[in-house]
Amino acid sequence: MYRIVEYCEAFSEEWDEFVLTKSINGTFLQTRNFINYHPKERFVDASLMIFRKNRLIAVVPACVIQNDDGLELYSHKGSTFGGIIIRKDYYVAEKVIKIVQTIDDYVDGRYWKVTLKITSDLFSEADSDLLQYALTYCGYKNYIELSTYMDLQNIPENVLEVFDRNKIRNILKCEEHLLEFRETKEDLEVEQFYELLKINLSKYGIKPIHTVEEIKNFKNERIPNNVKFYGVFENGVEIAAGMVFIFEQVKVMHAQNLSADYRFTEYSPITYLYYQLVKQAKRDGYKYLSWGVSTEKQGEVLNYGLIRNKESFGSKHQLNRTYCKIVK
Repeated sequence: MYRIVEYCEAFSEEWDEFVLTKSINGTFLQTRNFINYHPKERFVDASLMIFRKNRLIAVVPACVIQNDDGLELYSHKGSTFGGIIIRKDYYVAEKVIKIVQTIDDYVDGRYWKVTLKITSDLFSEADSDLLQYALTYCGYKNYIELSTYMDLQNIPENVLEVFDRNKIRNILKCEEHLLEFRETKEDLEVEQFYELLKINLSKYGIKPIHTVEEIKNFKNERIPNNVKFYGVFENGVEIAAGMVFIFEQVKVMHAQNLSADYRFTEYSPITYLYYQLVKQAKRDGYKYLSWGVSTEKQGEVLNYGLIRNKESFGSKHQLNRTYCKIVK
């Protein structure tokens, strides 16, 4: 008999230990340590824990969304992905289907819809085929988003060999300008990165997802082993920068918020940042360098400029899947 317990703070240590050491598809992004960086009032937490007798076998990081049709149970918006995080020795067909059915039984009468954004295979110790089948078997539909990544194990030491000629031309220009690439570790440098990010996003009328204080909290307290910052400098002035998340368990580096001072577009320091991150990740022994999704509106819109840019570095493609089910 499987049973569901609604998450509360008393379970935080057990939750995090399960996600990090006992699950097949959990990462630091689904820990309470990470999720709880959000102020409590930002989301209505509705996370679930599934037990068999007294043994924790799965967790669902989730929050509540109120919309015109009622309440929706949604993969926690405080994390990039999550869905159902499953215990390693329970990742077999019959048990995974029972876990999904147990969630469905709980949801019935409480919510009108369930949306589960599952962990990408890139960040999981096992592929998600079984979980995808179980969700489909139980009546879930899915939408897909297109993501890109560098397969660092299968590119030459001279990474330029997989770049297109325009990128190589930009990189050579950057080297002529004697640009410096390095990890940035001081709070002031993080603040400089954040200013570049704000300027970049303002062109699209949007603001950063995280505040600068939250980002510094990642670096200094919450996830110091899972986040790094890198910058490109000209004469000591930072002109491009980015933040990367480190998934050491699966040897993946994920780059995000890559930004540049567009007064320097003549020789594209952002291209130099991409180039140096590929070299850094390969040098540090990572298997993959993830660039993230290039789609919008639940995959219905492809950002052609963004995907072309990522493809020009020799990137490969992967699908990220989100599963939905209308309950009522």
